[in-house]
Amino acid sequence: MILDNEKITFDAVFIGMHGTPGEDGKLQGYLDMLKIPYTGCDAATSSLTFNKRYAVAVAGMAGIAVAKSVLLIKNNFENPDEIINTLKFPVFIKPNNGGSSIGMSKVNNPSDELGHAIEKAFKEDDQVLVEEMIIGREFTVGVFKSKGDIIVLPLTEVKAHSDKDFFDFEAKYHGKSDEVTPAVVDENIAEKVRDAARKVYTVFNCGGVVRIDFIYNEEDGRPYMLEVNTIPGQSEASIVPQQVRAIGWNLKEFYTKLIEESFSKIGW
Repeated sequence: MILDNEKITFDAVFIGMHGTPGEDGKLQGYLDMLKIPYTGCDAATSSLTFNKRYAVAVAGMAGIAVAKSVLLIKNNFENPDEIINTLKFPVFIKPNNGGSSIGMSKVNNPSDELGHAIEKAFKEDDQVLVEEMIIGREFTVGVFKSKGDIIVLPLTEVKAHSDKDFFDFEAKYHGKSDEVTPAVVDENIAEKVRDAARKVYTVFNCGGVVRIDFIYNEEDGRPYMLEVNTIPGQSEASIVPQQVRAIGWNLKEFYTKLIEESFSKIGW
């Protein structure tokens, strides 16, 4: 970077950019070429987790519980029977690449709602993921690495208000949900979620802080991974800062740990 005709060399980069190019690996790949350390996951992990279908496929192969799903490709999708005959309703329909639940719908009745929901999702992405709904409690948890140790922050339980069917964009950003941090939950359940979070972090070779969303199904007695957010929100009201405060840290202390960990990259 040139500032006042002087070249500025960065010691490290704190990445907090949602979507592309911050969350899909493009910025990370650029910084790798420049050999500049950065917080968060590397380019490969960021790219993989940004694609929801790839992420659940890898998690499933690693023995992590995930919902059954079907991937639709724009211009190659013709017959909704592929979904109706493969998945149990209700289902969630969402853009395969993206975040903040934009373009996402819950479909209870395929005859009335399916076509509109698919069309809505295709407006946001050329790939659409259709995923069976898992019944249970929704938990989300921040996980990060510090001095080589994987640390799981306190769980947050997310409860959409009664007028919302699920945790959509409005629930996330317009106050249509309640977030309880730390979650009021039996320790046996909490430990299962924490164990799953550590496994996800390890399987995807994550770095820095990520936020992992789960549904805990009481009938199965296990958490199902929904997705991995490699650039979780960092505003005062965001979930990870809530969890950081719940363990008695301030954000300056937390961010210092993330930046210090970024210098552990091999050769830097």
